[in-house]
Amino acid sequence: LHSGLTMGTVALRRALSFSFRRAAMGGAMPLSGGAHAVTLGQARRLDDIVKLDLLENEDSAAVRHIWNEYHATAEQAWGCTLPAEHLETLRTRLKESPMFISPVPRGTGFIVLAMQYKESSMCFTYLEEFKKSPETATPWIFSTLYDDLAVSKGLGLVRADIVPHLISKEEAGVALEALVKLYTSDRYDQAWIFNHAPKHFNFEAFLKAAGCDLGGSTAGVVRTSDAQGESGSKS
Repeated sequence: LHSGLTMGTVALRRALSFSFRRAAMGGAMPLSGGAHAVTLGQARRLDDIVKLDLLENEDSAAVRHIWNEYHATAEQAWGCTLPAEHLETLRTRLKESPMFISPVPRGTGFIVLAMQYKESSMCFTYLEEFKKSPETATPWIFSTLYDDLAVSKGLGLVRADIVPHLISKEEAGVALEALVKLYTSDRYDQAWIFNHAPKHFNFEAFLKAAGCDLGGSTAGVVRTSDAQGESGSKS
């Protein structure tokens, strides 16, 4: 049963608010997922991913091309670049409003992910699993923001590692791009309201704007078992 989305709007907001506050009170939260277990705040350093000294020798355009091309061919990672000022805006607003939701179309329905931000990293988990146990929800996407080249190249780097049997690279890109755009635009007020005035957050309207309209029923929602079994064909 997809309990969260069969509840009334007010009840859903309360459930989300309760779960998110419970998680926030727990500090650094281990998010277990078998071989893919991660802990928020334990992100990889940029020089563990690329040869940073070599990137420092390139101009901004070349760094952008190298980063994007590398992640275009990576099977279990997604990446993008941002102007340094956009990265700073993103980090500041994520720190202010560290939790949000990300609806992602899948098949004829959609899935909803819960995002948590801590210490330059975003962790996305399946909303229903998160609501049941925020501390042990399985990570689907773990993304880190890098400002190592912000001063020298005017660039911010974003990288996301994904769990391919749970979510495809394409779906991860949809979730991350939408979140980055929302947090760096005048639509950020939606994230602020979600975090600081949740009773005023219109869940159904947000889903509809994202192209994931409930349509008065839960027929378009991918259930938990389906959500964990459909991404493989898309990877």
